[in-house]
This record gives sequence, C-alpha cells and structure tokens, in this order.
Amino acid sequence: MASTEDKPTNKTEASSWKDSFYNPRTGEVLGRTAGSWALILLFYLVFYCFLAGMFALTMWVMLLTLDENIPSTSPERDALTRLCLTRR
Repeated sequence: MASTEDKPTNKTEASSWKDSFYNPRTGEVLGRTAGSWALILLFYLVFYCFLAGMFALTMWVMLLTLDENIPSTSPERDALTRLCLTRR
C-alpha cells in the first residue's frame, strides 16, 4: 500500500503530470510549442519526400538498363546458363 509520503499533498502536485502533456500557461504540448512541432513535421516531410524521390530515381535508372526487345529470362542473359549450372 502507498504511504502518505507517496500521495500528492496538494492539488498542484496532482496536476503536474497533466501539465507535462498540455501546459495551458505556456501553450506547450508534450514540452514543445506549436512552432517547434511545425519545424519537426516540416523536417520529416522533406526527409521522406527526399527518400521517395531517391527511390523513384533508382527505380527509373534500373528500368533504363532493361531492354524491351530481349526477355529477362532468355538463356543469353541467365547467369546460371552462362556458368553451366543448369541441366539440359
């Protein structure tokens, strides 16, 4: 059981955990202001857009290396056939 020392002695101690989520005096949410949250969200938006662009660029470059007239499973392009690892 909790002793009297563990229990909050006044209302300000009991409401202090609520202030850590939203502090009405400073307008902070989880210890950050609205401008701070906006900068964090802007950073992650730019970061993930950069990652998506880099992925699209690598896929485009990879697709440029494929020839539409030669099937990708032809024996000339198959690594196992060139190494004689297949059975005929």
